[in-house]
Amino acid sequence: MRHLMPIVTPRLILRPPRLGDLDSIQTAKEEAWPDLQRWMTWAFDNQLSRQAMEDSIRRTMDYQNQAGIALAGFHRINGDFVVRTALDLTDEQDVYETGFWVAPKYAGQGMATEAANAAIRYAFGHLRAKAISIGYFDRNEPSRRIVEKLGFQKLRVAHNAATRCLDGTKLDRHEYILTSPDALPELDVHGVDAIRPGFNTAFRSPAPPPGSSGVSG
Repeated sequence: MRHLMPIVTPRLILRPPRLGDLDSIQTAKEEAWPDLQRWMTWAFDNQLSRQAMEDSIRRTMDYQNQAGIALAGFHRINGDFVVRTALDLTDEQDVYETGFWVAPKYAGQGMATEAANAAIRYAFGHLRAKAISIGYFDRNEPSRRIVEKLGFQKLRVAHNAATRCLDGTKLDRHEYILTSPDALPELDVHGVDAIRPGFNTAFRSPAPPPGSSGVSG
């Protein structure tokens, strides 16, 4: 299925990253690095470099031939890089996993919630997902709040599921599932043409002018 990009929300433009975005995303990654090493299983020391970021972007550039999609979110008013999220196809048919990280400059402003909400709507509406999974590691309270705000239902705690990149500590992973977009907070999203009949009309509503939001948390 052909991906339809970009996805536009009240404050963000979400699309696959390009090489021209490299410097802005790399700068944010370096600023966020201590937190990324605490909570992201990919954030090993060798992933901090600019070359690692370039390699990551190059792997996602052929997104029309990939089942999932990596997304970068940019501020609709000033063009700043704000957030990374993704939809990764799991081993279970039509089930995608998502996650996110935010540029420190925009932390605490609800940007991760907005980006993940839009990506999940895209997964259900365009990719015909039957479920979305997500997880966070024990004591990552900001991620827990976002996951629960998005309406996910808890499945289990996977004990010692991963190793923290920062210090080698074993981490318990809280695993969640979402089987319908109906639980999502309302959000005006547009930019996708092929929507399942009867799908949440908020997905198809025209986005308000840049700068207006109504989104919090």
